[in-house]
Amino acid sequence: MGTLGQKHLDRGKLMRDSEILEYIFTKYKDKERDLNEQYRYTPPYPTLSLDEFIPPQLSELLYEESKTIPKDYWTAFTRADSYMEECKDLTEAPVARQLVSAFHSREFLTWLSQVCDVKHLLPDPYLVGAGYMKSFRGDSLKIHSDFNWNEECQTHRALSLILYFTPDWKPEWHGDLQFWDFEKKRKVVSYPPKMGNMVLWKYHKRGFHGHPNPIDCPEDKFRVGFRFFYYISDSKHDWRDPPHKSLYWYDKDKNQPYHIDTEYGHKQLKDD
Repeated sequence: MGTLGQKHLDRGKLMRDSEILEYIFTKYKDKERDLNEQYRYTPPYPTLSLDEFIPPQLSELLYEESKTIPKDYWTAFTRADSYMEECKDLTEAPVARQLVSAFHSREFLTWLSQVCDVKHLLPDPYLVGAGYMKSFRGDSLKIHSDFNWNEECQTHRALSLILYFTPDWKPEWHGDLQFWDFEKKRKVVSYPPKMGNMVLWKYHKRGFHGHPNPIDCPEDKFRVGFRFFYYISDSKHDWRDPPHKSLYWYDKDKNQPYHIDTEYGHKQLKDD
């Protein structure tokens, strides 16, 4: 582990993924139905914004970590006159690694599924298009719709989730995440990149969003967050090898394995 990781570990500030999840699940205990209602009926398509979604101390750690990750771990996104720096290599980001561990966990995926009515959610261990993001004074992200296919995982986009953690962000600095109508003509709703704020939305092929107004923050400030994308698989079963349990039984005559609970297995017992 590099110098940065050792520094954080020596200070004992790292939060376990179980602590991160306990904070979220305690804060929103028995509120899944209410969150689902809020999510489903927020225009222009299902969207949810929650303040202080993660522990405040974790937001502070992520912010500090984003300032100390070496420059060569970042890449520049410059499409269509946008500008943003991205980092998905978390080798020198132990705080973010704990966050990813929590947000990719079975428990969190189950919670997301309940809130968003999306079954069989999958995380992306490759963090394609995800991870840390930073924007500076004068930067913007033009209104766009997201990619829908993850080539690494061979899965379809279902949900997007962003956490923000710039301290004391002021509305007049812009940088608010805007969601536009399906014709890309006007803003419908927007959310500021406040410290600890979470924005979650359902993928839509006409889901136009971005922060198109150039950021007007002081030179010593920057807009920073962490992105997660969640997926579903539309793969079909191979008819030549249909779904089955582990096969501990073997038919020597037919030269094939079988399960004793299947119709074929019961027939074998009767024949025996």
